[in-house]
Amino acid sequence: MDVSALYRLKNLNNHNIISVYKDQFKIGRSETNDISIVNNRYISSSHCIFEYDHGHLFIRDTSSNGTLINRSNKISKNDQRVELHTNDVVHLVFRKDDPDSNVVFQIDLPLLSQPENQSTEEISPYDEDTQITSYPSIPTLSPNQTQENADLSNLMNTSTDVEIKPIKTREEPKKEFAMEAGDDMEDVLTCVCCQEIMSNPISLEPCLHAFCSDCYASWEAVQRSCPKCRVKVTGKKKNFVINGILEAYLKAYPHKRPAPKEDDDDTFSKKMKNGKYDVGPDGMYLHNTQYNHDDEDEDMEDEDEDDDNEVHDDDEEEEEEDEDDDDGNNMHFAPPAIAFPAVANVRFVCRQCPQGAGAVVAGFQCPANQNHILCQCCVQPMPDRRDELDVHQNCEVCHQFFCNIYFEQCQRPGCLGCLNRLRDFNFSPRHLTNLINDNPVESQIVQDYLTTNRKTMRDLLIECCDRLDRNEFTCTGVDRNAAIPSSKITCYKCGLKMFKELAYQFRASMKQDDITPVIMRNRDNCYYGHKCRTQYTKLNHAQKLNHACEQTKF
Repeated sequence: MDVSALYRLKNLNNHNIISVYKDQFKIGRSETNDISIVNNRYISSSHCIFEYDHGHLFIRDTSSNGTLINRSNKISKNDQRVELHTNDVVHLVFRKDDPDSNVVFQIDLPLLSQPENQSTEEISPYDEDTQITSYPSIPTLSPNQTQENADLSNLMNTSTDVEIKPIKTREEPKKEFAMEAGDDMEDVLTCVCCQEIMSNPISLEPCLHAFCSDCYASWEAVQRSCPKCRVKVTGKKKNFVINGILEAYLKAYPHKRPAPKEDDDDTFSKKMKNGKYDVGPDGMYLHNTQYNHDDEDEDMEDEDEDDDNEVHDDDEEEEEEDEDDDDGNNMHFAPPAIAFPAVANVRFVCRQCPQGAGAVVAGFQCPANQNHILCQCCVQPMPDRRDELDVHQNCEVCHQFFCNIYFEQCQRPGCLGCLNRLRDFNFSPRHLTNLINDNPVESQIVQDYLTTNRKTMRDLLIECCDRLDRNEFTCTGVDRNAAIPSSKITCYKCGLKMFKELAYQFRASMKQDDITPVIMRNRDNCYYGHKCRTQYTKLNHAQKLNHACEQTKF
């Protein structure tokens, strides 16, 4: 054989040997390839490319079905190239159900050798840069053997006339794993809530972020979202992997071990019992306080009876089949009954804490042992000053803590004002979809009115707040006897809920002449008014009947 060949491919189907002399060698069904296999439907037009690079052979798959190497490693067109070695078996096609279609090649790379008893001058009958190349012999197979029943161990045997000597490399002393305090390991094991080494770490599902069990317990009392990425939390479990790493780290650096907590492991295990939660779109607990399951069947019977009358005769099946579908639309979130307490036994450092000896902070400065509370939007601490006048740190409806008013700007990127006066909010347009009682038809009527009169949603909020101050509108959680009801301090979520309640009253008070299109003006009222559940899922029902009204049949 010509020693100038870079490598050889042995076709295990017909036992032909192909010598390759180029760096890139293509195989496929197209005639533009170096080897064209036109009679196999499993071969792609450009199936694979063999790439020879400085004595190393690689294969790159370009097919739609993939390439199998040594019956164990399958590569596809999205994978990086894989290095091949002598006697590797490459299946371009591997079909157990159709073995006659299999296409198999065996790799044969040259061996570079140089006798030790000869000098460089003695072995240079060629150019001085030429190396002696030899190929191991590949045993032949009998004609009745196929690639499926062939003994691959026989194919791997090489002749004994070539002496293969291992290359000795300089052995480097093994370095023992070193864990240094203050390195990246400590950053990984630090809780983002308390900024201390984690204690009894737990992982949240589905994001798998880890926190101290006590830190997350305090956070969980307020909302069901991850403090780090804000994804909705569906469960929590003890993280045994991080616990093991944490114990190994604290064993090496015992001075880093945090102070023991009051809860023991048994209490912690009880807390961590598997539990899945129904979570709202904003990461809060879901509570259906508008409908009782015991009365659900009775309610549906009432609706079915109502459908037998006059304009509701064609909605009978709609009310009955939507019993389960419509419950989720009227769910709202119950706020905590009491104010969320300050986190105890945790050392927080906020922007108003002394930064060092002699440091001067403008305005308020945290004294020693100052209690801190966490903003539920940016998860950053602030001093607990709720007892002071004119210091607003919590929502007056749900009593959650927020820093937008106290620090004049929340630190979370994209925060639209997590705490504000009701009339000062700027709600995101994506939160104002189906603003009127989640009914797309009634919401579009209000939107058309605003467009016709060249007004925005912000103008609608101001007008609703003005009517609230004049006691024309009412709002849950707002004292009508307050001096300025619309100046109530609320969080973004509670403020949005109030705005929706006020916007519904605005829609109900609209004159018929202000409603467009005209076909929507003189519709009959639905017997169940704004409490109708079919309006959310049946567009025809929402268009046919007016739902900006009170319930008249119970």
